[in-house]
Amino acid sequence: MHEITHNPGAAHSNGAVRALAVCEWILLAGLVATFIVRGLVPAWRTMNTDFPNYYLAASIHHQGILLDRAYEWRWFQRQKDYRQIDQTLVGFAPHPPMCAVPMLPLAWLPSLEAKRVWLVLNLGFLALVVLILRRVTALSWRRLFLLTFLCILPLRENFLFGQYYVLILLLLCAAYYTACRGWRLSSGAILAAAASLKIFPVFFLILFLRKRNWRAAAGLVGGGAVLAGISILIFGWSVHEVYLRDVLPRALHGDLVGPYVLQWNSFTGLCHRWFLSEPELNPAPWMNSVMAYSFAQALVGTVLLFSFLFSTGEEDTPNTAAWEWATFLPLLILLSSMPTAYHHCVLILTVVVMADWFLKSGQPKRALAAAFLFSIACYPLPGFAWLTLQGRMAGVFLLYLLLLWNAPARANARSRRLGFPLAAIFLIALTFSNLRALRNRAEDFSRRLPPVSAGYGSFSVARVGDRVLLDEMVADSYAAVVVPGGTLQRMPLQGDVLAIAAGAHSPFIYFELTGLHSQIFRLPTSQLGSPDAIPEYVAEGYDPAISFDGRWLAYLREENGKTTIWMAGDASSPSASSRSPSSGVEFNDLPAATAVPGSQNLDGVLEMSVTPGGDVIASVGSPADPHLALLHAASGEVRGLAEIRGAVRYPAISADGKRLAFSRRESGAWHLFVREMESGREQQLTSAACNATSPSWEDAQTLLYLTDCGRGLGLAAPARVTVQ
Repeated sequence: MHEITHNPGAAHSNGAVRALAVCEWILLAGLVATFIVRGLVPAWRTMNTDFPNYYLAASIHHQGILLDRAYEWRWFQRQKDYRQIDQTLVGFAPHPPMCAVPMLPLAWLPSLEAKRVWLVLNLGFLALVVLILRRVTALSWRRLFLLTFLCILPLRENFLFGQYYVLILLLLCAAYYTACRGWRLSSGAILAAAASLKIFPVFFLILFLRKRNWRAAAGLVGGGAVLAGISILIFGWSVHEVYLRDVLPRALHGDLVGPYVLQWNSFTGLCHRWFLSEPELNPAPWMNSVMAYSFAQALVGTVLLFSFLFSTGEEDTPNTAAWEWATFLPLLILLSSMPTAYHHCVLILTVVVMADWFLKSGQPKRALAAAFLFSIACYPLPGFAWLTLQGRMAGVFLLYLLLLWNAPARANARSRRLGFPLAAIFLIALTFSNLRALRNRAEDFSRRLPPVSAGYGSFSVARVGDRVLLDEMVADSYAAVVVPGGTLQRMPLQGDVLAIAAGAHSPFIYFELTGLHSQIFRLPTSQLGSPDAIPEYVAEGYDPAISFDGRWLAYLREENGKTTIWMAGDASSPSASSRSPSSGVEFNDLPAATAVPGSQNLDGVLEMSVTPGGDVIASVGSPADPHLALLHAASGEVRGLAEIRGAVRYPAISADGKRLAFSRRESGAWHLFVREMESGREQQLTSAACNATSPSWEDAQTLLYLTDCGRGLGLAAPARVTVQ
C-alpha cells in the first residue's frame, strides 16, 4: 500500500490562486456592470459632445457644403441648428479635417441613430483590441479584460461622448502587433491612420528616428502623406490651410478652450495657471511672467522627452520593443497640452504590455504597481483629487516614472554625448517658440471691457446708446448680452442668437435667431435690456448688418445654392408691414427688402458692412484667402478692393464713410487695421500673436473689437481702442 503524502504549502498556494481568481472575476464583473449602467446605456439614449462635432462635419460635407468655415464657432453652431442636432454647443477645433471621414458612412442617418451605430462599432473595436493584445502577450483572457475595464472612466466617457479613442487604441494595438511581426512599414502606416484622426500618434516618428527604424518612419511619413492627399481630395485644400495655419499652432501650445482650467490635468495647463494672467479667466497667477511660462513649459517637455530617449537602448529586441511602445504612450499623454479623461483609453496598451512584461520577468509586484497607478489615472476620483492634487496627471506621471526605472536598456555613451546638446537645443527652440506664440499677448488687456458674464466667448460687439451689446456663447446657447450688468436679452423663440447688428445712433437692434432656419428679428433701442421686450420678426436670413445711423439694413440669404445679399432701403423709415411666420407677432413700420443685384456673383460672402449711402463692402472668397469687394447696391456693380492687400476680413465702415476698419492676417494671426479710404493710409492697431476681429465703430475715433489673446482660439472678449 502506497503512502499518501500531503503538501500543505502547495494546497495553500492553490487556494490563494483560486481566491485571487475569484476576486478578479468579482472586480471584473463590477467594472463591466458599471461601464454598462453608467456609460453604455446613457450613451445609447442621449447625444453628448463630442460625437456631434464629428457627425456634423460629415453631415455638412454629405450635403455638398464646403467645410472651409468649420473652425468658426458661430458658423458651425448655425449648421448644427439647421440640422436640429440635440446638442447645446458644438465646435470643430482642434480636430483635423480627416476626423469627419469615419462619420461619412453615417451622415445620412439621424444623429442619435448614427451615434448608436458608432457605439456598436466601438464595442467591436474594443473586442478587437483585446484579441490583438491576447496575441502579443501571455496574459489570460480574465486579466486582459480586467486591465481593460480598469480604464473605467476613460472608456465610459469615450462611449458617452462618442469619441474616437477606442478606434485610435485599436490602431495603436494593430501597429504594435505588426511591429512585433516585423512588418515595420505597415506599422508606421497604421500609426499614420491614427494620426489622421488625432495628431499625437505622429510623434512616434521620434521613437522611430531614435531607434533608426527607417522603414517604420517611412511608413508613418508616407502613410501620412497619402491620407493627407485623400483628405484634401475629399474636403478641399482651404479647410486644411486654415487648420495648419490657424488651428494647429494654437492647439500645440494649449491655447484653445479654457487654457487655465485645471481639469486638463496637464503640465501645460498648470504652467498657464501659474505664470500667465488673463483679466477674466486667470486674474491672479502665482507669477505673471511670459518668460517664466515659456521656460518652465519648455523645461518640463524637454525633461520628459529626453528622459525617455536616454532610457532607450540601441538594441532592438522583442523585450526592448515592448517597453518602448508601452512607455512612449504615457509620455505623449504627459506632453499633451489638453489631455482629457478619454485620452487615457490608449494607456490600455501600456498597462497590458507592461503587466505581461513584468510577469514574464518574475516581478509580479511591479505588474501590480503598474495596474494600480493606471487605475488611479482612470478612476473617477472626487473633484478635489482631480483638480487640486492633479490626480489623473499624477497617476500617469508615476506610471511613467515606474516604467523609466525599469527600462531594459540605456542609451550608450555616444548617444548620451549627442543627447545632451540636442536637449539644450530643443529647450532653447521650444522656449523661443513659446515666446513667439505669446508675443504682445497683454497689449489689449488694458483695453478690455469689464467682464460681462460667465460665457465662454463673444462673437460680435456694438455700442447701443450708453450700453454695449454682445453676442455671447453662454452655458447652453448663444445669447445677446447687454452690458454693463450682463443682462440676457430674451428672444420670443428658442434658438441661438448668432449675430447682432446695431449702431450707436440706430433706432433698432437686429438679431439673427437660428433654429431650423435663420430669422432676423429687431428690437427698438429704447427697449434694450427690458425683460418685457418682445423683438419683432423681420425676415428669413442671417448675419444682419446695418449702417452706422441705422438707415440701411442688409442680411444674407441662401437661394439655389448661392449666397445673396438682401437690402432694406432706409431701414429706419416706415415702408412695410409683416407678421412672423413662427411667432405670430404682428408689427408695422418694417422696410421692404429686395435682393441686391449682382450679389449672387460674389464668391462666398463671409462678412459685410453697409456704407452711409447704402452700398456694401463685403469680405468674400475662401476663409483661407479672403479679400474685400465693394458692391454698389443700385447698379449691382462689383469692384474688388485690390488696393487693400493681403488676406482681409471683418470690414466696418465709419459713420462718414471715410475710414474702413478691418482685420488682416499676418504671421498666422488676425490684426486690426484702419484705412483712410481716400489717401490709402493705414494704421495698425494690434500686433499680438492672436486674433483681433469683428470691429465696430463706437464713435468717430473709437473702435470696439473682439480679441482672443490669452483666451483660446476664437473665444474672444470685447475691447476698445482709440483711432488716431
